[in-house]
Amino acid sequence: MQDLLRNLSPLLILCLALLGSVQAVAEPAVPAPGFTIAQLIKTLEKHFPAIRSGEGSLRSSDNLQSDLLASTNPNTVLETLGPPEALRSFVFSYDPGEERKLSNNRHWAGKIIRNALPDWREGKRWTHRATLQAEKAPGGPEISETAEGYRIAVSNADGRVTITVRPAAFTDTDPESLGISLSQLLAGLKDAFPERDEGMGSLIGGESGWISDRFFSDNAHAELETLGPADDLVGLRYLYALRDDHPEATADNRRYALTLVRNVFPDWAGADDWMNATIDKVAAEADDGASHVVIDHGPIRLRVRYFVGATAAIEVLIHPRDTFI
Repeated sequence: MQDLLRNLSPLLILCLALLGSVQAVAEPAVPAPGFTIAQLIKTLEKHFPAIRSGEGSLRSSDNLQSDLLASTNPNTVLETLGPPEALRSFVFSYDPGEERKLSNNRHWAGKIIRNALPDWREGKRWTHRATLQAEKAPGGPEISETAEGYRIAVSNADGRVTITVRPAAFTDTDPESLGISLSQLLAGLKDAFPERDEGMGSLIGGESGWISDRFFSDNAHAELETLGPADDLVGLRYLYALRDDHPEATADNRRYALTLVRNVFPDWAGADDWMNATIDKVAAEADDGASHVVIDHGPIRLRVRYFVGATAAIEVLIHPRDTFI
């Protein structure tokens, strides 16, 4: 028996070793964190000749380093968040007013996205289309896509086309509210909605216990409903009648709609233009069965449509993107 055990011992040792090696191979490798600066500017090194450590404007709750890479194109920069060998996110931006540099800037944007997300086959073409669209629509809506676990967003605000790439986990988590209070929502509308009927609104959704309040406009031809506590609203519905017999009230109520939208989206430079064009469009079509015209501004969704209740009206709904009220 002892001889048998002695003979088996080498075999057992070999088997155990093999099992150990199989387990080691089967365990997934720990992925490298984020990007590297060298990865982002591959083949573009001469256009981004220096890293200015700590001079970037990007910020994080855990105080990561933000660096700035100025380019050989004036007013074109790449900003990164995190140490150069483990970037969490980055922003590439340029001035669309410098027409002679536009072709270069679009090309660089596509290359940087291709370098960052090599498995996203449509990345370079998508970036080219998105930057062109943003250049033509200053203050317009954000254009976004998700690829390889990252959210890519293109916008044109404050005179710059900006491409932001960050982990989807940080941006796609469903927000629980609009992130504003009732007083912020009604800023500039001091006398427009003189009375608040607490608990008399019809909006529902989300957590049980949320209260829906109702407000009537000073001219009695518009109604605002809010959902959630006054210090952290969850959503809203605004409805104003299209009354040919009360043109002044209709004009005032339209202005209230624009103010409400600006207050929810204070960084959206083109809010008034988009709202005016959309209201004109849905009113001209006068189709109560038509779908809402929808725009996502970051994680918040704005929906506008023609609505027929007691009278023809414009309905505006604002709520977190992946919820409904």
